Amino acid sequence: MKSESGKILIFGGTTEGRTVAERLLAEGVPCTVCVATQYGEEVLQPHPLMTVHTGRLNRIGMTQMMLEGHFSCVIDATHPHAQLVSQEIRAACEQTGLSCLRLQREDADAQSVDGRTTDAGQGNQTCIYVSDVEEAGTYLASRPGRILVTTGSKELARFAGALGDPSRITARVLPARESLDACAEAGLAGKQIFAMQGPFDTEMNCALIRHAGASWLLTKQTGAAGGYPEKIEAVRKCGIRALVIRTPSTENESRGTVLPDSFVQAGGTTSMTPAEESRIPHPGAAPVDGLEDIIAKALQYAGMGRQRAGILSLVGVGVGAQAAGTQQALEAIASARVLFGAKSVLDNLTKTWPLAAGKKVIANYDSGKILDYLEEHPEIRNAAVAYSGDSGFYSGAASMLAKLKKAETFKENFEVRVICGISSVSWFAARAGIPWQDWKILSSHGRFCNVTGQVRRNRECFLLLANAADLRQTGAMLARAQEQGTLGKLQLIYGCELSRAGEDICPCTPQELIEVTREGLYVLYIRHDDAEKVSVLPGMPDIAFIRGKAPMTSSEIRTLSLCRLGLTAKSVLWDVGAGTGSVSIEAALACPDSKVWSIECKKDALALLAENRAKYSLQNMSIIEGWAPDALIDLPVPTHVFIGGSGGEIGSILDLVLARNSSAKVVVNCITSETLAALHDALDRLPIRNLQCTQVMVNREEILGTYHYLRAGNPVFIISFQGEGKTRD
Repeated sequence: MKSESGKILIFGGTTEGRTVAERLLAEGVPCTVCVATQYGEEVLQPHPLMTVHTGRLNRIGMTQMMLEGHFSCVIDATHPHAQLVSQEIRAACEQTGLSCLRLQREDADAQSVDGRTTDAGQGNQTCIYVSDVEEAGTYLASRPGRILVTTGSKELARFAGALGDPSRITARVLPARESLDACAEAGLAGKQIFAMQGPFDTEMNCALIRHAGASWLLTKQTGAAGGYPEKIEAVRKCGIRALVIRTPSTENESRGTVLPDSFVQAGGTTSMTPAEESRIPHPGAAPVDGLEDIIAKALQYAGMGRQRAGILSLVGVGVGAQAAGTQQALEAIASARVLFGAKSVLDNLTKTWPLAAGKKVIANYDSGKILDYLEEHPEIRNAAVAYSGDSGFYSGAASMLAKLKKAETFKENFEVRVICGISSVSWFAARAGIPWQDWKILSSHGRFCNVTGQVRRNRECFLLLANAADLRQTGAMLARAQEQGTLGKLQLIYGCELSRAGEDICPCTPQELIEVTREGLYVLYIRHDDAEKVSVLPGMPDIAFIRGKAPMTSSEIRTLSLCRLGLTAKSVLWDVGAGTGSVSIEAALACPDSKVWSIECKKDALALLAENRAKYSLQNMSIIEGWAPDALIDLPVPTHVFIGGSGGEIGSILDLVLARNSSAKVVVNCITSETLAALHDALDRLPIRNLQCTQVMVNREEILGTYHYLRAGNPVFIISFQGEGKTRD
């Protein structure tokens, strides 16, 4: 059976098993790790690429797992004395066609010389060797002294039975329920039990030997990873003796040995006697290897031993906490060798995401610099750029993707993956219990946002904020808009530090927002039911504006002129000779995503402009003091221009407008014959299209005593046209 999945199946429960898993996971290789006990699962560091199976498996269960898991290979990293398990692993591998890599624990320090009980050639009568726990129990039954047993709990009852006197035993076992149950089954209780997790140094072993009053230490010849050298050194220092269960010999292994079917029973039990089971030869697996060889071979089986395309993941890490990250985001962060991103994002990752701790981080989110760094460091084949929230929601991932479209060489060497995250919108909506499909999504985080204008026209808005100061400023704007009558009743809910410690979702008023002092990341939900009453067409009455001596375009003329302008959602409007500002204000109110520039030179008119802007709490209307065309030179390129007063410079103004945007839409109101004549002269020489000229005279009914009569207004020419070319800058 062959697999292209790259997944590795590891039978562990040992220090080496954990090490192999950690090394492969760090290389981005998905692993399934099988451990026998719940405690074995608990000591494994969680990882998004790792699946843990807890519980003992027989050959049938192993075979089924291998067939269903589509693994690339199997690693046997079980205990050297777990001969039956290794035999079953090998048999399952032969049945499924998977390669089995056997991890060899390094040799023990002590050894037998010519059948004598010596310690690594030191000449001291320190170690006595036996084949199994029953032989150990029989040997010690006729010899006095307490015994510190460090062979684990699995065979403790067998040893106690062979010894015949459990009261002589003090056992060191793992701090797990099943270990304590095994101690009780062996007849041990209370001070006879040391429940603790290693590794143990020589000093700790000495302390336990003395505390137990032991004359003997029972251990297995487990090698350095099992703490064997430290045990023997403690035995020597304490002047006692060690009874050592030998590591099973691998000299006469038979390749492909399979136990008879009658051997395996339901639940993984065996019909063999304990002594028979302990003498099963080690399976004839692939050659026994050390740790580095195992890692290298496993990477080859996983398809990573050869040069391959690198991976650059653009990761939306969600609203903050690791628990709020998607599985794909967790896997991308876990497998990346280097993480890029804004300092605030990386600080949060390294502090609150355990799987990001200790990784190389580079606090930079500049697309060009990230690509340059990866080009300069070809050894990095797996990198991730972390973006807060979702990668498609006000995210820097957009600029990175735009940069990548032009980086042909980079795309040949790297596969780019865009990974979405849980945005603050969906997180907040879930926590607040409010559906969000009808929300107008806004952001004032590092960008301009016309909050009051959007709230006026949209029933539900959701606003991303930069910090507490931004929240307070927004509260002040909303409060002023309510006082001015621009906004009706509001329902507000703010969210602070979403998904993180101290998360707060709190209903409030605009005035209460002004008083918020807690620092943090904020979002704000705003409901404005009166938005549904706002007209979508122009036609505000003249009395809606603060009046003075400055001229004002009357309601009827203003409505027709705005219709001729045909403003779009994101227009840039120049209102030249703005006067009282009625055209500017209607345009700004009608198009909250647009930007309006009101140009005026007269002092009294400028004051009225400011008053009317404040009355309607307009954030998307800017007042420019000066004479046209000079005052227009540094303004943003217009899409639309309304000229209500030109100061005799109509020709120069139109020259500048079409120079800035040769396809701009223009509407001019002419009252005087001089302005009309100058406009015709300019239009005769300018490249324009769609010219329309309409004269409008408005008569309004007024009351004089008991009579009603029509008062005639001045006739006004409404002239509209559009430049025929393309934008020049």
